[in-house]
Amino acid sequence: MKTLGLALGGGGARGCFHIGAIKALDEANITINYIAGTSIGAFIGGIYVAGDIHELENYLIKIKWRDVLKHFDPVLPRNGLFGGKKVMKLIKSLLHYDNFKKTKIPFIAVTTNLANGKEVHLSKGKISDAIRASIAIPGIITPFKKGKQYFVDGGVVNPLPINVVQKMGADIVIAIDLNHYFIREELNKRYKTPKGTLSKIFGSSWPNITNVLENSFFLMEDKLAEKNLEIYKADILVRPMLRPTSIFDFHHAKQLIDEGYEVTKKQILAIKKLLNT
Repeated sequence: MKTLGLALGGGGARGCFHIGAIKALDEANITINYIAGTSIGAFIGGIYVAGDIHELENYLIKIKWRDVLKHFDPVLPRNGLFGGKKVMKLIKSLLHYDNFKKTKIPFIAVTTNLANGKEVHLSKGKISDAIRASIAIPGIITPFKKGKQYFVDGGVVNPLPINVVQKMGADIVIAIDLNHYFIREELNKRYKTPKGTLSKIFGSSWPNITNVLENSFFLMEDKLAEKNLEIYKADILVRPMLRPTSIFDFHHAKQLIDEGYEVTKKQILAIKKLLNT
């Protein structure tokens, strides 16, 4: 049987879709041999290989909007709106171990070297560091510093790491792109931040600073993903039509997880056919 790799793309809270997709594969007894993730894709992938994805799911489906804010620490915006200490604390709490050497499934977190723009594949050392580096959305979450180097979100250079999974050795690649339809929605139909939450900091009218940064970044990611797909072909490309979920909308996790499960479940027969041919 051929090997299977997952290329998990970025997309903020929409990444909850990845959890449902993995659940459907596990339920169908389809072995995942390799995982490469960018941004939230690295977060979900890292928890799957070194933690308990069911524990993450149970946590997310209970989370409320105000609980989401507890994981983001506003800082003086010199290089980002939010620091990474609280996010790092959450990541470590969800990992059962924090070393790439212990993973049974090969895993790579894609990040970007801020100084030279090079794509960096993290697969050694601490998994928590790799995830934190990959989720550092420019302007929103501060860059991750390691030694004298600074790293930002992998989506800057590779929002859908199909080529990474292929290089890892996967015969069949499932790529999940969460931005394609998101950025094609009419802007005036986008989810608005309710009063009493981030609107207190950034204003309630659209677009506030987080909207500008988020939409600009995901627009860029979508264009780059399109270019990459012309070069690197996924055997199964999943581009879900998700509800208008913004970057911090983890309180919509249950709907997103369920959608990931249902969409992937419909692909099970096609996946099994590819693996057995």
